[in-house]
Amino acid sequence: MRHVEENPDAFPIAARSGDQLSALVDEGISFLREIARILAVLHGSPDLGNKTDPTDELVYIILARKTRESAYQQTYDVLKRTFARWDDLIDSPREKVEKLVFSGGLSEKKTTSLFGALGKLRETFGSCTLEPARSWSDDELEKFLRELPEIERKSAYCIMMYAFGRKVFPVDTHGGRVLTRLSPYRRLGLSLDGMDHKRLQKLLVDLIPPNLRYSLHVNLIQHGRTICRSINPLCDQCDLRNFCAYYRRRELARIESLDMPTAVDLFSGAGGLSEGFTRAGFRILLAIDQDPESMKTYRLNHPQVPDDRMIVTDIRDIKAGSLRKLVGRKRIDVLVGAPPCQGYSSAGFRSKKTHTGYRPDEDERNFLFEYMVRAAAELKPKLFLMEYVPGMHSARKENLSFLESAAKELEKLGKFKTAIWKLNASAFGVPQDRLRYFLVASSTGSLPVRPFEEYQDRSRSDLDHDALPPVTFDEATFDLPALGAGKGLAIDAREVPDPVSDTRFRRYLAKFGILRESRVIFNHTVRYHNDRDLELYGLLKPGEDSIHFLEQHGRDDLMRYRKDVFDDKYSRLRGD
Repeated sequence: MRHVEENPDAFPIAARSGDQLSALVDEGISFLREIARILAVLHGSPDLGNKTDPTDELVYIILARKTRESAYQQTYDVLKRTFARWDDLIDSPREKVEKLVFSGGLSEKKTTSLFGALGKLRETFGSCTLEPARSWSDDELEKFLRELPEIERKSAYCIMMYAFGRKVFPVDTHGGRVLTRLSPYRRLGLSLDGMDHKRLQKLLVDLIPPNLRYSLHVNLIQHGRTICRSINPLCDQCDLRNFCAYYRRRELARIESLDMPTAVDLFSGAGGLSEGFTRAGFRILLAIDQDPESMKTYRLNHPQVPDDRMIVTDIRDIKAGSLRKLVGRKRIDVLVGAPPCQGYSSAGFRSKKTHTGYRPDEDERNFLFEYMVRAAAELKPKLFLMEYVPGMHSARKENLSFLESAAKELEKLGKFKTAIWKLNASAFGVPQDRLRYFLVASSTGSLPVRPFEEYQDRSRSDLDHDALPPVTFDEATFDLPALGAGKGLAIDAREVPDPVSDTRFRRYLAKFGILRESRVIFNHTVRYHNDRDLELYGLLKPGEDSIHFLEQHGRDDLMRYRKDVFDDKYSRLRGD
């Protein structure tokens, strides 16, 4: 925090952030923690060949300067085989040492550095050793090391981190490049573009949390060498790409260069409708939702949408004409949205009506569809799509359902023809019976054709026996590692399934492009179950619930809920 406040030129937004400064700094730290966990999964904090003995590391660092890894490692090994002690090196003729380091390049300069640095150690400690410095403070140690010939801050930090275990952060070329592209503190206005690693070292030294410094350093180097290369970075293979400011800028520029149909997403939530339209070849021009956590998820997964076009606000607070200003002069092909549906939820609706006298026409959430209609009047899209739970078609407002009222309001605009589709997600390959109504409208004179149901919808009485069988729960989750109760991590390693050896891969994961060759799995966690619940579920067979449990086992002592009301509270899913 102090480092940010003391560097206003580097953090231009900090001076204007006021009370939000602490939150923005914390956001940058959280970002780095996330990156550190992903990198650790990808690269495993590899051994880069650095040395635990401080004098060995000093020699290793001197040899590494402006030299490829294999060359300086080979030169170091030659020196170790030749000299039993580093004192023997500086007691040898200079010409001999220069000849030994010749193959690594810069032999004259490196030889001068070796004699100068090792000579300083002997002068200070009586021999070529740094062991007496282990008790020194970080400041004392850094000051001494930087007084050695050719040892600057980054080299001093490498010695301090690898050989002394100090929590410092050396910034090398690879790590600096990856951090520059990621831009972890961009919300504070910090741009690392154009800085060399010396400037980056000075600026980042106090911005990396101490407990992350070692793992970030070694894994950033590995990532920079293998994926985030200086020329032609492998962004398509990078598991950090959605976090990366460089990739997001590049992806946004690519999308803007294409002539794509466009969409605006209101009540976007975490981005389900936007994801579908993006996969169908649309460009999302604007997304709005009032929930900041949902919009964080939206932003991470939609690098093609400009940051200033993902808006966290209540749509009721948007003034007339503002939507058009946000979108600009671009044409709007489709306006989509899924307004909140809690007021129409069938289970909740019945409960409220029975016990509290709940009336849907008195719940203001049930009228948020009107803002979709107003947006249609303002943006004049070619097509309109609004998703809702079935309750919107059963809940009544005077003589019409709320859904029919929405259709009527659209038709009053004088340009739209409307239709209502009832669709089940399982009929389109999703492993869930999820019934939804869609209000579809067109200002082009003709309505879109209702989508073809490729899979069987077993909720219908007229089952299409020629359609594909629905995708099952097991086909959607077979590749997830088994976990115990309360286990799992937000970020963990995963094994990529073999699409050739397992047909389940093709039916769901490959069909929807859910998986690529990623070695990371996110948010695979299992809720905690106490011993009583674990015993109960252990007795249930797939497809059974509390009724079966009571009939077959009579173990009502394991049930916490009233048997006369919640007799189906417990159930175990079937894989098919």
